[in-house]
Amino acid sequence: MKKVILLITITFFLTGCVNINNSSYEEIINYALNNENIKLKSKSTNGYSYYLPRGLKLIENTKNNVIFKNDKYRLYMYVDIISYYNKRKETYKENNQSLFSKSIEKNEKFGYLEINLQEDNEYLVEIMYNYAKIEVIVDECDLKDMVSKALAILSTISYNDKILENMIGEDILNYSEVEFNIFETVKNDSNIIEYDENSGNSENNEDVPDTDLIN
Repeated sequence: MKKVILLITITFFLTGCVNINNSSYEEIINYALNNENIKLKSKSTNGYSYYLPRGLKLIENTKNNVIFKNDKYRLYMYVDIISYYNKRKETYKENNQSLFSKSIEKNEKFGYLEINLQEDNEYLVEIMYNYAKIEVIVDECDLKDMVSKALAILSTISYNDKILENMIGEDILNYSEVEFNIFETVKNDSNIIEYDENSGNSENNEDVPDTDLIN
């Protein structure tokens, strides 16, 4: 019996895993922002790279709009390279009417997590961090799993300043206005529906290495 307990303990410390369903949102945020084991970049595109967790696939990448999916949900990400380039910073006012609302900050990176109830007992998750934002509508039972996956992506985004400078310099007119304000929450699914209707259907079924450390 002692050997079994010891094996479980060793496995836990070696993997650095957390039990998502038994964790608070604060613990999930803290884990994503401080876990060095999820810093591996598995996708590089448009002047930035990021880690894509197990179970998610990249199905569309148009300019700085990105769509990921698993077997149940689509996650919509917008990367605001103009705000990053100009080092724009705004504060987030926590909303006590939301299921969960919290500002996120570590070193020079900042953002927020806000979760709001929608129709049919679904929830809109909005996470902004490191000049990118992910939105996804999920069932209550999948909230923490989707939050952890979204944070795994956002917390590992790494910008290539040289590439971004060339991109913006060559196409300054197209990049002169922010298309989507990542600093504001929407609190409903209207912008997700609009984005989905206007997006293409370029599927990308490339498998991603199973290096996710959040269960």
